[in-house]
Amino acid sequence: MIRTAAKDTLPPVPPARRLDAAPEGLAETVGLTAAHLDSRAHTVADFERSLDGLVRHAHHDRHPLARALSSALGHRYKEQEIDAQRLGGVDAVVASLLWLVPGYSLKPEYVRRHRGHEECAQEGLEVVIAARLREVGHRLMSKDPLPFLLSTPTWETGALEAAELVERLTEYRRLGVRPGPADFGQALLRIRRDDPAAGAAAEAAARLGTAEGTRLAAWLGPDGAQAPALRRVVEPDPQVHRAWQRIGTTAAQVVFRTGERLALQREFPDSFHWLGRPHEGFTQCYHWHQGHSVRASVLPEDRDTQAAWILPHITLAATADDHGGAWMLPHLALLGGPAGPALHAAVAAGLGGRYADSRRPAVEALLVLAARGELDAPLLGRELAAMTALGTVKPNRLADAARSAAAAGAHATLWTVLAEVLPALLPSVRGAGEVLAVAASCAERSGAAGPVPEAVATAAARRGTSAVVTEARRLSAALTGG
Repeated sequence: MIRTAAKDTLPPVPPARRLDAAPEGLAETVGLTAAHLDSRAHTVADFERSLDGLVRHAHHDRHPLARALSSALGHRYKEQEIDAQRLGGVDAVVASLLWLVPGYSLKPEYVRRHRGHEECAQEGLEVVIAARLREVGHRLMSKDPLPFLLSTPTWETGALEAAELVERLTEYRRLGVRPGPADFGQALLRIRRDDPAAGAAAEAAARLGTAEGTRLAAWLGPDGAQAPALRRVVEPDPQVHRAWQRIGTTAAQVVFRTGERLALQREFPDSFHWLGRPHEGFTQCYHWHQGHSVRASVLPEDRDTQAAWILPHITLAATADDHGGAWMLPHLALLGGPAGPALHAAVAAGLGGRYADSRRPAVEALLVLAARGELDAPLLGRELAAMTALGTVKPNRLADAARSAAAAGAHATLWTVLAEVLPALLPSVRGAGEVLAVAASCAERSGAAGPVPEAVATAAARRGTSAVVTEARRLSAALTGG
């Protein structure tokens, strides 16, 4: 068994930040909303604070808010009437407040997936967001507006504390407010799974005596907020197999099939049902870039599920002339829920990206997971070994990514990872010498000790001065103290 004497000195993880309260003043609310709509970043914090601020001010006094919004944002809406299907994000709520949206287009049954986008995981998340926003708009145009939102997160990741949701449901009961089904459904999906106060919150929810309190209590129970089962398979993608052959890339890839979540299909609005259906992996998507963090906040406690959905797109960054979706990995690493096999596979595929800028986010995600104590280094190494055998990850690209992670202080972690990879590369895989060099450096820097892996010992015993032989001898010396 190989041991390391030194611990990594890793970059600090960004601390978890609580979401600031919704703006209290009218001018601040309108200003935040305008800034959010004009921004390309579309952070969870700005999105949620803008939305909750609009709801609260509209409930208190709609007309001054509408006048201020018309003055600040009226130029965005050139038509007298706009179908909600054409409005994204907070625009749907602003246009509703300005009476520019026909009421029929805000009804739940009008929110549908776009035809032909069944393979796009982000579209499934987008539908949930659209349903919630249009529900808000519909209630704003009715005589029963919401006083505030149940699903506004506690944390900037999108996670929500169970006790906070109980407090909001208690206030709804006091006010006699009918919760919005999409808003409440989103709130349930955001409940923090590792909340130590979940048991007490469940008891308090059950005592409310409302349908939503009962559902929350059940959701917090052992059979409630379960993530879907994941199954790892290696298979060709039937829709891109021929295209991959034409451009000379691998015809097989690692994918994760996600199982059913029957509760999402039976107990949630129609717009949530896609999230609960079984899926076999995705190869196309049209929503990867702007606003991904807001979509990820739909399932802030299911990062492994989201990683399973984006893995094929990240793989494209390694196997084709595509920058892929690896840039989302650091954000997923900061979300909640188990850091499971799909997330590790996504990081592995990202480390093999064709371009340096597509490998960099995977390195950052590796460092975040390691600093949080959530990285299973042997698992990551085994996944890299498997992807190397498939041709998904090229050794020279892996070596470059590993050097970057080691330069950030992850020597012990990288040695543990690479120890699993080396048997798949030796004795003769092209680029093995580069990976061996990084492994030897990490072993030296971390004070690793233990038996020399058989593949390394065999390479070290060969004659010659090739990079593989030289670095294998160096690694052997580091492990044996020779």
